[in-house]
Amino acid sequence: MRYSKKVIGAIFVPVFVLFAIAMLTGCSESQADQALEPRSDLVLINDMKYFGPLDREEVIYPHDLHTEALDKDGIDCYKCHLKTERGYVSTRFLRLTDSAKTKDEIMDLYHDNCIGCHKSYADDGKQTGPLTCGECHQKEQEYVSVKQPMIFDYSMHYIHVRETDKLFPEEKCGKCHHEYDYDLKKLIYIKGKERHCADCHGADDVVFASDYHVAAHLDCIKCHLDVVDRVPADATLPIRCEGCHSKPAQAEFDIVENPPRIPREQPDFLIVSAETDELDLTRLPTVPFSHVGHENFTNRCRDCHHQTLRACSECHTVLGSEEGDGVTLQRAMHEMNSQHSCIGCHELEKETQKCSGCHALMEQNIVSEHACNICHTGPLPKNLAEQKDRYDSLDDFKPEPAEMQLSFADEDIPDTVSIDMVTGEVFKNRFEPAVFPHQKIIDHLMRDIAESNLATHFHGHEDVVCQGCHHHSPIGKRPPLCESCHGEPFVQAELGKPGLKAAYHRQCIGCHEEMNIEPLKQDCEGCHKKVTTAGR
Repeated sequence: MRYSKKVIGAIFVPVFVLFAIAMLTGCSESQADQALEPRSDLVLINDMKYFGPLDREEVIYPHDLHTEALDKDGIDCYKCHLKTERGYVSTRFLRLTDSAKTKDEIMDLYHDNCIGCHKSYADDGKQTGPLTCGECHQKEQEYVSVKQPMIFDYSMHYIHVRETDKLFPEEKCGKCHHEYDYDLKKLIYIKGKERHCADCHGADDVVFASDYHVAAHLDCIKCHLDVVDRVPADATLPIRCEGCHSKPAQAEFDIVENPPRIPREQPDFLIVSAETDELDLTRLPTVPFSHVGHENFTNRCRDCHHQTLRACSECHTVLGSEEGDGVTLQRAMHEMNSQHSCIGCHELEKETQKCSGCHALMEQNIVSEHACNICHTGPLPKNLAEQKDRYDSLDDFKPEPAEMQLSFADEDIPDTVSIDMVTGEVFKNRFEPAVFPHQKIIDHLMRDIAESNLATHFHGHEDVVCQGCHHHSPIGKRPPLCESCHGEPFVQAELGKPGLKAAYHRQCIGCHEEMNIEPLKQDCEGCHKKVTTAGR
C-alpha cells in the first residue's frame, strides 16, 4: 500500500475510543428528533468507572476535532498523552495507568487540563469548547458514532509486509509479530511461530499483555509516527481516528487483488475430525477439507480461526471445554448463526443474488437430509489413523464421473410449461396462461452453479436444482403438479401453505425479485399475454 502522510499533529486515540458507540444510549425523545452529527472519532470518557459508579454522565469526546485544533498551533500528541518507557504513546490521559492516581487526582487531571485549555483558548479569542460541567457531562448529545471497524485482511497484511520489508528490512515480520519470553523478560520474534495479535492480547489486560484494542493502537500508531518522515509526501499514512475508522477513508484504501498466500505452515488439505483421544466418541465419517481452497474465499484467517490459529478441535472438543466456552465441536462446525462455522458461512453464501432466488424462498435454518453425506465422506473415526495418509487432496474424495452425470435426459425436461391457474372467468377472458420457459430457467441455474465451487459441490446433479421450485416433492421425471398441495386459497389448519395463485406468484415473482431479473413488470402482462379479440 502507498502510505500517505497526513498532518503529523494528530493525537493518538485513547483507549476508550476502542469501544464502538453505535448509538449513544439514554437519549430522550426530543433528542431523537434532532439531527445528530455523525463522527468516526468519538471517544467515551468514563475512566472514573475504575473507582466505582459514575457521579455524572459519561463524556462523548470528538477526538479528531481536538487534534485539528491543536495541530494548527503546532501542538503534538504529548500535550495530552505521556510516553512510555518503550516509546509508545500512552492511551490514557496524562498518566500511564489508572492505578497510579487516586480518584480525585484523575478527576482533577481532566478538569484542570481540559477546562484550563478551553479557558486559555477563550482568553486568546479563539474558538473553544465547554467551560462548565454540564456542557461536557450532557444527557442529550450532539454526535452519533459512525466508526467502522478496521479489518486487517489478506490485502492489508500483504501491503504491510511489503512496506515493512522496505522500511524495516532487519525486522520484517518481527516488527509486528512477537512473543513474550518469560526467562529473558522481553519480547522476541520466532520465525514460523507468527500468531494473530488476539492470540495473546484478549479482551482484557493480563500480565505482560494489554488488551487487543490497546495493543493494536499502541503498535500501529507508534509505527506510523515513527515512519511518517520516511514515506513519500503524497502517500497516505493514517494517524487520526478517521484515517482508519471512517467509511470515506476506508474506501480509499489500496486493495491488492489475489495477494500472495500468507506462509504459516498451514496445510493445503486436511481431514477434519475430533482430537485423537476423542475419536471413539464420534460416529459419523470424517470431513475432507481443502484449506487452501477456502483461503481464497475468506478475507482473513480470523474468518474461521476467530481466536487462535490452532485447529478448531483443540478448543472445541466433542464434549465441550472451558477453553472453547462450552461450544462443542459439532456446534462449532454446524452453528447456522455463526460466521465462523462451516454451515454458518455457507448459509451466508445462500444470500448472494445468484443463490437467493431459490434459497430465500425455502425454509430457513434447516439443513437438507442429503447435506451430511456431502461433507462427511472421509474415513470413519476408528479407521482415521491408518487411512489418513492415503489422501492428500479433496480430489481423492470426489465421486466417480458416472455418479456426477445428470439423471434426466434432455427429452425428459420440457422446454416450456403452461401455467393455467383457476382465477375466475374475468381473468380468463382477459389473459392467456403464463408460458414458463422451463428449460431456459434450468440452463440458467446450471450455469450459475457451475461458476461456484460451493454450489457445484452441493448441487451435483439437476435433480437438486429441481427442488428449488418443486419443494417438498420426491425427485423424479414427473413431479406432482403444484395444485396437488396448493389447492384451496385458505386453509386455517395450514396457514403456511398458500393457495395455488398465491403460491405461483410468491415463487415466481419472489425469485425474480431476489435475483434482480430484469425486466420484471409488476402487472399481469409481465407474464400473461392479453387475450386478443380474435382469440376469443
